[in-house]
Order: sequence, then structure tokens, then C-alpha cells
Amino acid sequence: MNKVVPILKSLGLLDSEVSTYLAALERGPSTVIDLAKASKLSRQATYTAIELLTERGLMSSVLHGKKRFYSAEPPPKLLAYAKRKDTEMHDQVHDLERLMPELELQVGGEKPTVKVFEGKEGIKTIIQDIQNSAAKESYEITDADALYSVLTPADLKELRNTLQRRNKKIKGIYSGKVGSKGINVRRKLLPAEDGGFQSNIGIYGNSIAMVTFTGKMHSLLIESPPLAKALKILFDYAYRSVEKED
Repeated sequence: MNKVVPILKSLGLLDSEVSTYLAALERGPSTVIDLAKASKLSRQATYTAIELLTERGLMSSVLHGKKRFYSAEPPPKLLAYAKRKDTEMHDQVHDLERLMPELELQVGGEKPTVKVFEGKEGIKTIIQDIQNSAAKESYEITDADALYSVLTPADLKELRNTLQRRNKKIKGIYSGKVGSKGINVRRKLLPAEDGGFQSNIGIYGNSIAMVTFTGKMHSLLIESPPLAKALKILFDYAYRSVEKED
């Protein structure tokens, strides 16, 4: 019987239910008093266990005269109950898998802040955020030809002045024709065959900016210290691998 106990518990039966069911199975039809003695439970605990087992379809009772006798359903009924539980659990696992995206949204703790913008005004919003950032160093990979097809020197002038005034350092990887290099700027140039990606990825402080310079021009701003740190590491590896320095 010792091998059966953990199996019954895994089916959701309480300790009192397991003791009562096995006692009733061994003794045959018995009174509550007899089952309580055999299972070493209180009479109230035995009554509760019988009620639960009856709801599960694992016990039944019959009245003889003035006494009620309780019987455990035979082992095949127990096996049928286990199979039903297995089917139910399979369905519940399937439902849980389906609900995982919803549950993930409920996870507490610090979450990344994500903002999405459209058009040239969205790009200017990103530029403004870079200007207001307290970060002393920023990193970017940019398709310069695509950048200058959308933004004019006037659009970028204030950003450059702010970075210079605050002595902020910039490290970048660029494709296409780049403009004049400002002070505190280190940059490397990609081969022509690696250009034309029409986008920009910038990392500054705990923020990541991703901008597209084609179509509706979407800008994505993510604030997440772990993601920013990971992308800085990735950028450093990429920067070292680019041979041509400007």
C-alpha cells in the first residue's frame, strides 16, 4: 500500500482521504467509527474525508437498519478517476499554454518602457530624448545616406551642439557618406556592400532608440537597463570588428 499512497496524493487526494479510502478498501463496508479507528483520524475528519471521496465518486454508502455503512469503490473505479484527472490536467495545461502571454503581462517588478512614434516628428522626439539624457556616452549604427535623406543639417544642429556643449562622447558605426566629424566622436565606416539598411540603432544610458528611414518611418524607444547593457556589449564587439576607421 505504501507505493499507492504517493500516487493517490498526486491525484489531489488529501492525507485524510487517502487513509480513509485505503481503510474502507481493506475493511469493506464500515461505519464512520470503524473507519476512524482504522485510519487513526477523528470522527469529524473521517466524515469530511468520506464526503470528499463521495464527491470524487470513490466512496458510496448504504443504510442497514439505523446504521450507515461506507464502502470504497473498487480499484477499477479509482483507475477511471485517475484517467479522468489525467485528461483534465492535459486540458488545463493546454489552456495554461494558451494563456501564457496574458500571464506574462501580469508579472510584477521592473518592466521595460516602450514607446512607438511615426514619421519625421517621431525621429525628432528621439533626438530630443537624446539631448535630454544624462548619459555621457552614446553608441549608434546608422545608414548615413538614409539619415540625410530624411533629416537636414538644421534638424541635427541642436543635437550636435548639445552633445558638444555637454562634452558627451559618441562612438558610431556608419554606412554611406558621412558628414564632418565633431569632437569627442569616434566612428568606423562599413564597406559599401553592408550599407543600405535604412535605419539607425542608438544606445544611450538605459535607453535604446531604433529608427527606420523608409516608408512611414517608425521610431521605437525602449528604456531597459538590462537590454541597453546587452546591446552595448554587442556594439563593442561589432565596433572592434569593423576595420575602417574615419
